[in-house]
Amino acid sequence: MNRGKKVKNGLKKVGREVFLADGDWSSTPFYAVIEQRWKNNKSDFEFSETEIGRVSADYYTYIGPYNHNILALSDNACLYADGVKYIFRKRDAAKLQNEVLFYSGILRRVWESDLC
Repeated sequence: MNRGKKVKNGLKKVGREVFLADGDWSSTPFYAVIEQRWKNNKSDFEFSETEIGRVSADYYTYIGPYNHNILALSDNACLYADGVKYIFRKRDAAKLQNEVLFYSGILRRVWESDLC
């Protein structure tokens, strides 16, 4: 078994069911880890102004399997998990000796007032 498949099996144990959508295309459901991420000084997250001050949107770290290439998606692609919509702000592939082990990224939760 290759290393990417081992990571994929681990994601099935600890992740949750998600799927990708890009235009009219939707992926089959698969397992990925999505964890809320809190802003720190070195993060390049956007702020929005509210009546009570500046706040950052909800950002999450994404780790997904090797066989769902998020780098091939358009900038309009979305990820859905538990009925919640997310967009990718950053995307990357973790490789070892030219083998993709998993994909990672930063997601931003999309609220009903946002466009995706």
